[in-house]
Amino acid sequence: MAASITRKCVLWCVLFIACAACLNVSQARIVGTFVLPHGGIALAPKYFNTTNHTAKSEAWALHNSAEVVGQKISQLRPDVIFLSTPHGISSLTDFLFYLNTNAYGVAETDNCDCPPCCYNVTADLDFTLSQHILSELKDNSMNVSGIVGYGPPGNSEVFPLRWGEVVPLYFALKSHSTEVVILSHPSRRYNHSDEMIPELLSLGSFLYQTLNRIDQTVAVVISADLAHTHDKNGPYGYSPDAEPFDKACGRWATTLNEGDILDIAAKYVNNALSCGYTGLVMLHGLLRSADLSTWQPHLYANYHPSYYGMMVAEFMPKTW
Repeated sequence: MAASITRKCVLWCVLFIACAACLNVSQARIVGTFVLPHGGIALAPKYFNTTNHTAKSEAWALHNSAEVVGQKISQLRPDVIFLSTPHGISSLTDFLFYLNTNAYGVAETDNCDCPPCCYNVTADLDFTLSQHILSELKDNSMNVSGIVGYGPPGNSEVFPLRWGEVVPLYFALKSHSTEVVILSHPSRRYNHSDEMIPELLSLGSFLYQTLNRIDQTVAVVISADLAHTHDKNGPYGYSPDAEPFDKACGRWATTLNEGDILDIAAKYVNNALSCGYTGLVMLHGLLRSADLSTWQPHLYANYHPSYYGMMVAEFMPKTW
């Protein structure tokens, strides 16, 4: 009789823990995380000047995938979009939060300048949340600071955006208006991305902890392009490291195997020249802090129709 009661107690405890885990996932403040490119080809493939039918098809695949992700974000209806950009206004050393309340910018496509090919985004910046996250990260000794344009923090002058923010926000804000928090990566990422890995993992971990404690739902968007050395005629020339770098990033986005992003991609990044690598590593730190097994990865597209690679991916919290 005592053994039977013990077994029942154990079963009830297991069920309780499982239900609690489900509740925790369903109530997580981070409702989804996404990787979107900022290359103009993905923005508007109709202006992509190429006679290569495969490249044109890949450009449309990237564009259509970004549209799908934008629709997914709209369906989630997050209170806030947290955007990580490698091409914002940057510090030499610190990660920067934009501390105005309004932002606006224009991006053009590859092969068609603005005007006439102008794609613009207006964003309402969540100044209060930006300051809160900044304060939390500073308390944890992260290299972060704030930047404000044309007045004191929280002023309503329009902060300037460019392609690193405009292109992903063009997709993410297309069907659902929400406030935005923007984090710009420091310019030391150009030459020291691989050396920043431990810092980026810690930053992602603290971001997860901070975002998961706020009373708003958040969609995390990483603005990222991959290797920029796929074509000898491109502005950065050719490197044999470009293809294995992009493939490693694609495997990571399919499996969340950290060896692909932290070891293999890191080995190639200095010659591959990827502007998005630091954002991807930071995202891995965020996902890992929540336990990688609780996320469902999905790679939509990973191509290089031109000299640079682009990827569209999502990592959604599992519900069961």
